[in-house]
Amino acid sequence: MIPLIVIAGPTAVGKSDVAFELAERLDTEIISADSMQVYKYFDIGTAKSSAERRKEIPHHLIDIVNPDEDFSAGEFNERAFEIAKELNRKGKIPLVTGGTGLYIKALIENLACGIKKDNKIRERIKREFEARGEKAMYERLRKIDPSAASKIHPNDRYRIERALEVYYSSGKPISEFHREDKNRSKKQEAKGKRERFKVSYFVLNMDRKLLYKRIEERVDGMISAGLLYETEKILKMGYDKNLKPFQCLGYLQMIKYLDGEMDFDSAVQEIKKETRRFAKRQLTWFKGVKDAIWIDISETGDIKETSTQIYRMCHDLQR
Repeated sequence: MIPLIVIAGPTAVGKSDVAFELAERLDTEIISADSMQVYKYFDIGTAKSSAERRKEIPHHLIDIVNPDEDFSAGEFNERAFEIAKELNRKGKIPLVTGGTGLYIKALIENLACGIKKDNKIRERIKREFEARGEKAMYERLRKIDPSAASKIHPNDRYRIERALEVYYSSGKPISEFHREDKNRSKKQEAKGKRERFKVSYFVLNMDRKLLYKRIEERVDGMISAGLLYETEKILKMGYDKNLKPFQCLGYLQMIKYLDGEMDFDSAVQEIKKETRRFAKRQLTWFKGVKDAIWIDISETGDIKETSTQIYRMCHDLQR
């Protein structure tokens, strides 16, 4: 089995900093498990590690697809596994970090998550969105697949489109595909299928008030760093505002501001509010991870101390 270290947790908790320190200690490389950081040009709003840091420690699966290209959890699994194998061959322990729980799950459990895409149906759904609006299309999804709709925000156009596309192209709700993946994973576990990884899974957390304060500071920092300018720049490159990466927190609100749907201060406040909600959903996901080790980073209050703690706890993985 390949040894694997995972550092997960909610947005703004400090995953990237801890992972960087740990990667230095272990002399290894980082595999990013972030569904938005895969997109080129979307830098500020996705909180990508700086170019300087990426020169010091190689970061994989960042800036690998254009904004108008698709990238799935299944594709992440395939690419990340190849990188993990190569790192292991070099005598390095793969270090995965990010807040996209599904990506991490796909890698550890070898999930395909490969629902085929149908461009004709997708274009038809896009046209219906323009004609009917988000509310009507979300209501349609609620009737077709209430389970999926309950987990999708009514304003998350990309995921609504994707769920409808899956249904109309396959005749099956997307939630059924997800259940099948889950059942397949359970059957493999019951059969005692040989695992690919020996995993040390760490979830960083902190006092909720402190986390929310860090979220506020992060959003303010993104605004100061030029999130609005970056959004405008990508739009001027010719990319459609309805593409998946534009549905990411921060960019979505900047689009609303540019479209005159809200003033700038309201857009910033909405980013903060929705990011807090997003962090709560991430925590709910990670609470469902079996055998995860939770570390309260607010107790140490120090990135180096936290990385040292993790380093000691996963010492048995080192060679």
